Amino acid sequence: MKTILRYAFFIVIIYIAFFLYQKQLGAIPFLLLSLYLFYESFREYKNGIDENGSFSGGKTP
Repeated sequence: MKTILRYAFFIVIIYIAFFLYQKQLGAIPFLLLSLYLFYESFREYKNGIDENGSFSGGKTP
């Protein structure tokens, strides 16, 4: 379900980007996309922090 919502979000962003480029407001979709990617990376970072407060993501086996 989360994957479907992510794809739907990207489709909406693409639609908004085409519309705003026609109105010469092309930087706004990049701003929205950067905020979304920041949110995703922050969420990934928070999921990787263990109880000691250190980042445990990306450990080698």
